[in-house]
Amino acid sequence: MRRFCLAIAAASLTACSTIDALPGPGEGASTQWLLIPAAGLTAMQTGMLTVPNITAAVSVWALYDPLAPNWDIRAAQLDERRIRFSMKHKFLHSGGAGEANQVLKRNAERFALEQGFSEYEIVSFEEGIESTRPFARRFAVAEVVMLRGRALPGL
Repeated sequence: MRRFCLAIAAASLTACSTIDALPGPGEGASTQWLLIPAAGLTAMQTGMLTVPNITAAVSVWALYDPLAPNWDIRAAQLDERRIRFSMKHKFLHSGGAGEANQVLKRNAERFALEQGFSEYEIVSFEEGIESTRPFARRFAVAEVVMLRGRALPGL
């Protein structure tokens, strides 16, 4: 029964792509679209699509998740105008080690606009690496002061 369901699933996946017209000889058309169904069938026939393999792939994706933000950001409002940003880099990442300052500025600007301030000033900024187990994590802590707009000279 399991093989029958897999065969139906494979057949339905290969039927998802349709072709309006096959190109004639010498028209230089690519047939790379054929690789996707062929790879799926090959993986099924060789036994690579087993429940443990699929579970392992989903687990790795959930741990790594390349689409998740690289930084965990927490903002604590100290008073009406002062905010402390605490940022931690995610455990498993593929870059983003030097972007703490950019992430801070983006979030401070967003916070200023949401709260009705026109400017902000970064009063203190500390960046480093926490030696935690099993992975070391990059962190950044900053204190930001929100400012009201300043009048331009001559206006």
